[in-house]
Amino acid sequence: MKSSDSIVSSTQYKAFIILLALVGAILILLSTSRYGAGLSPDSVGYIAAARNLLAGAGFICYNGSPTVVWPPLYPACLALLSRTFGTDPFFVANVLNALIFGLIVYVGGVLAFKHAASFPSLALVATLAMLFSRPLFVVSVMAWTEPLFILFVLLCLIVSDSYLSKQDTTSLVLLSLSVALASLTRYIGVTLILWGAFIIVGFHRDRLKHRLAHLSLFTLISTLPVAIWLIRNYAISSSLFGPRGPSVFTLSQNLTYLFTTLLSWYIPRRIAERHSILMIVIAGLCLWVSLRLRSVWQGTKERLQPISPLLLFTSIYTAFLVISSTTTAYDPIDDRLLSPIYVPLTLIWLVLAQAFVDPYRKGFRTKSVKSFIVICIAIWFVYPMSYIIVNAINLISFGRGYSGKAWRDSETIRYLLQHRALEAKCALYTNGPDATYIVAHIAAKMSPAKSKYNSPEMVDDVPRLIGSWPEEDNACLIWFDTIDRPYLFTVEELQAIANMDRIARLKDGAIYSITRK
Repeated sequence: MKSSDSIVSSTQYKAFIILLALVGAILILLSTSRYGAGLSPDSVGYIAAARNLLAGAGFICYNGSPTVVWPPLYPACLALLSRTFGTDPFFVANVLNALIFGLIVYVGGVLAFKHAASFPSLALVATLAMLFSRPLFVVSVMAWTEPLFILFVLLCLIVSDSYLSKQDTTSLVLLSLSVALASLTRYIGVTLILWGAFIIVGFHRDRLKHRLAHLSLFTLISTLPVAIWLIRNYAISSSLFGPRGPSVFTLSQNLTYLFTTLLSWYIPRRIAERHSILMIVIAGLCLWVSLRLRSVWQGTKERLQPISPLLLFTSIYTAFLVISSTTTAYDPIDDRLLSPIYVPLTLIWLVLAQAFVDPYRKGFRTKSVKSFIVICIAIWFVYPMSYIIVNAINLISFGRGYSGKAWRDSETIRYLLQHRALEAKCALYTNGPDATYIVAHIAAKMSPAKSKYNSPEMVDDVPRLIGSWPEEDNACLIWFDTIDRPYLFTVEELQAIANMDRIARLKDGAIYSITRK
């Protein structure tokens, strides 16, 4: 039987995962070849920060405010690539994503074969599952920070294996730097700081004094960069992470989102949403797993121990996400927010499947086992591969978000482009300042908000705004019917606040002249 190291270092294996990584990179490039990376409101913020960084203005958002809500690393990477290729950050976002996705598949493949040294066929399944992963594909075709964060998570897992085996200073420093870079990519990277601390204290075999010394060095290196950024945030905005209200989502809702999303990664979503049936099935599976573990635990305990860091990260990240999304307002738990645990979770299933299958492999011919695995792979991959293919074709045909065909063909956007003088004639307000910035290259203020984003906390009411909005004597409102932001005042509510005269009615929006009452 080959050892993990011998498999990982083999030329055949390296060629295989490099090929899959290239396929992954090409898949992202093809999907975004026509319209570029998909753009969401967050994406616009990243690109604006990168543009302003290139212009020497620092990390500034499209509305002129300092970038506080997001850490700086992803916009900095966009700016660096833009400077290198002499083009706009938007045009390099899909190239950066393709490169990162290829690296995710490669590093994920390395981890898969390390954890399934005695059963390469299962490692093959896991690596292919990463290539045709729904959550990894979803985040990689968008100009989002998740792919870069996921890559740093995988590097942390790789380096932690090295640290736990060698327990040397070099591995510790590399682990600390990987965690620091993850925290500079997404604020939820602080979960890796907690994870790393547990790794050092709980899994280190040396004396307590030595462990505390390593913990001190790790804490210093991993927290210093993001601490400097947070101090900067507080100095310029009196806020560490930007203004956020309490969440509108309850714990029960978030657990439902979590449960449904995780299941939809491996089975069709329509089935995943049938909780009552699935709860019975999963309860039965858990009972069987518990009984099976009791009978094979002594033989598999040593093999399952290497996945402890995977279990620890998955648990810490998921718990933090559920708790924070219940207390703090941001997007509901979905593929995007949970995508960082896809690879660790898949690797956990890989090792558990290997532990359960191994005892039965001795009772069957190798050829029979391989044939059975191939059939299972073919059946299981119908769902994820069909999802990826359909969505890739859809992306090539229509794009996604603000960079897609719908926004390029928007009649309201076309009106703005044809009436550039409007920007000079009046102060502009809109329910989509991110859209006007990225698609029409027009700066506009956000129309009044009645509550904070995804939060019950009120910001303003109609009586308070009467006579004070708009602030300018001559203002216009650009209203997009295609943008749904329930935390903003509607057109009808704004008509009770200010005098509004419609300038133009368009298929997907309207332009109004507005004055104070």
